[in-house]
Amino acid sequence: MASRPTVVDARHTFKSYQAAYLVIQELSRRDDEAVVELLIKTDKGTLKDIATWCSTTGYQLICSELGEEEEMRCLIQKGDGGRKRNDKVMTVVISTAGLEEVVYCFDRAIGGAVLGMRVNVCFEGKGVKLLKSGYRARAEGFWGRAFTSWTEDAMKKNTDWPLPQDAIGILEELGADFYVCGPSMAAFGVREEELVVKNHTLGGTITWVDLLARSDVSVFSKAVFEKP
Repeated sequence: MASRPTVVDARHTFKSYQAAYLVIQELSRRDDEAVVELLIKTDKGTLKDIATWCSTTGYQLICSELGEEEEMRCLIQKGDGGRKRNDKVMTVVISTAGLEEVVYCFDRAIGGAVLGMRVNVCFEGKGVKLLKSGYRARAEGFWGRAFTSWTEDAMKKNTDWPLPQDAIGILEELGADFYVCGPSMAAFGVREEELVVKNHTLGGTITWVDLLARSDVSVFSKAVFEKP
C-alpha cells in the first residue's frame, strides 16, 4: 500500500517562490519518485507560477484540484527537479538599504533562483550595509523609520514577503553568487569579516558591468548617491 505524500503547507503565503522553496527543501533529500502534496491559496496566479516553475525546472506537476477551505492541492513529483539545466543568468544590483526599495529586488532574485537561474546579487553604495551582521533595513524618511516595525509586520502578515535578512539566507541556500563593492564597504564602514555571507567576491563598477553584459535578466534598485 502506497504511503500518503508528504504535505507541504504554503497556505500562509502569496509568494509562489516561497511555496517552491519549501518544495525544493523537502524534495532535495528524496529520490526521483518522491511526491509531495503542496497546499497553496486558491489563487490562479500562484497556481500558474507553480506550473511554470515545474515545467522550467523538471519537477512534475501531476495534478491540481480545489480542496477544502479555499485551498488548492497540487501533487508534485521530484522527477528531474533540480537537474534540468537552466542557462539563464540574472544579475541584481542593490544600491540602497531602504526597506521598501530592496524587497522587490530580493523578490525577483529569489524567483530567479528557484527557477534554477544563476543569480548574481551585487551590493553597492549604502546597499552594502544589508550584508553587515546585525544590520536592520529600515523604511525611508523620518516617518518611515518610525514605522519600520509596522511595515515589517505588514509585509510578513499580509503577503509573507521575506525581510532582507531572510531573503539573503534563502538566496545563499539556493546557491546565488554575492558580489560586494569594496569602495562602498570602506565608505560606509563595513568590514569584510562582518559580512553575513560566507562566499562572496569583492568588486566594483567594472565587475558589475561585466556581469550585466553577460546576463539575460537585470534588476536594479533605486540608485542614488547617498553621502557616507
